[in-house]
Amino acid sequence: MIVKNGADTLRPCLESVRGIVSQIVVADTGSSDQSVQIAQEFGAQVLSIPWKDHFADARNAALAPMTTDWVLVLDADEEADRDAKHRIPALLNAPEVGGYVVPIRNYMASRFNRGWDRVGVPNDFRHARAKDAPSYIAHENCRLFRRHSEIYFVGRIHELVEHQIRALRLKLAPANFIIHHFGQLVDNEARTRKRVFYRDLLRQKTEENPNDFAAWTQLGLHEFECFNNPQEALRCFDRALAIEPDAPEAWLFRGMVFLNLGCFQDALDAVAHDTRSGGTAALREDIRGDALHSLGKFKEARLAYRRAAKFMGHNPILESKLGYTEVKMGQKNTGLAKLRRAAREVPDIYPVHDRLMKACIMADRLDEAAETLEKYSAVDSTPKLFLRAASLRAQLQQWERTQAILLRGLQKFPESPELQQASAELSSKRVALSDVNVAQAKGMAAGAE
Repeated sequence: MIVKNGADTLRPCLESVRGIVSQIVVADTGSSDQSVQIAQEFGAQVLSIPWKDHFADARNAALAPMTTDWVLVLDADEEADRDAKHRIPALLNAPEVGGYVVPIRNYMASRFNRGWDRVGVPNDFRHARAKDAPSYIAHENCRLFRRHSEIYFVGRIHELVEHQIRALRLKLAPANFIIHHFGQLVDNEARTRKRVFYRDLLRQKTEENPNDFAAWTQLGLHEFECFNNPQEALRCFDRALAIEPDAPEAWLFRGMVFLNLGCFQDALDAVAHDTRSGGTAALREDIRGDALHSLGKFKEARLAYRRAAKFMGHNPILESKLGYTEVKMGQKNTGLAKLRRAAREVPDIYPVHDRLMKACIMADRLDEAAETLEKYSAVDSTPKLFLRAASLRAQLQQWERTQAILLRGLQKFPESPELQQASAELSSKRVALSDVNVAQAKGMAAGAE
């Protein structure tokens, strides 16, 4: 392993491999905390190496002193699963296998997430340390491999040994144990520092290896996800596809960016190139559903959302999209039922409540539409939310409730000129807000799309 200032998590990490490993080598890249002392408590050989902005070089420095037949790789914010001790020995007697691809659970601080081309799944609370994490995102890479002079890490960042194992014509087999990763549970400041650090390394990686399509794909997604830079992301994905025209991840992420930009047909055309099945299909079908819905192709959108649900499992955000689509198809009762269930399940996610509100307007249920906004405003609110709820109550000529909503809004946002003006107009002329009729309200919902 390589470590820098990992003292907060290093002890449970090393404890998780007690009785599994016979040698521990730690390459320390400049810790100022107790990382070195903790590693030495576990009998680790600690190497002090300079950090040169190159993960593979650092890992290979730790790999060099290893004398065991097999190598297990962990980071300081990871732990081997409790069953690893009993499962790993059975893996070490396969002469044709060069390495094992291990599922890694990346625990997340929120319920609905996406990592690379995977969507988050609900936490099953297998690990006590992840008890407060509502979900995790799984990915796999080779973390257990033979010690061999030709098996080493490659890559400045997102470093791998898989390429070397394949070059030796050895097999990469699935592992029978998992690794728990807790690095995503750090605070926002730490995540921000890491994002900037990773972007610098990814840029260096593409400069050094301009024909590495995976590096361009990684950089493009990082620019889009972490820095909201869609045009730079598209440029990177185009570079990746010029090198590897059939790369499914680059096409998928290209479609995701086009969807964000409102280029819905371009999004559909892009994701059509990704024909993979399994867990990655959930994101593709979700993107397809959003693009088709935005193009007014509601029947096709519903099918896409249903396929996404098949891969993703129960997800109230997806259920709300499906319900909203059904309302637009004229299936008001079934659609509203789905929307209500989703809103009850996730009271703190605005798009779910916004869809329910707009569906209620389309179904001529203004009272429920207003109630939806009022309930959400108790969780999280903006001046616009209070104005919309007040406008709906005004359509129903419920003037006292209209005034009460505006007053609550002013209590939270006393400096809002829009709320001040609306309240003053209502006080002087109680019908001021009734100029917007029901048809206009429906138009407002459509415009909000």
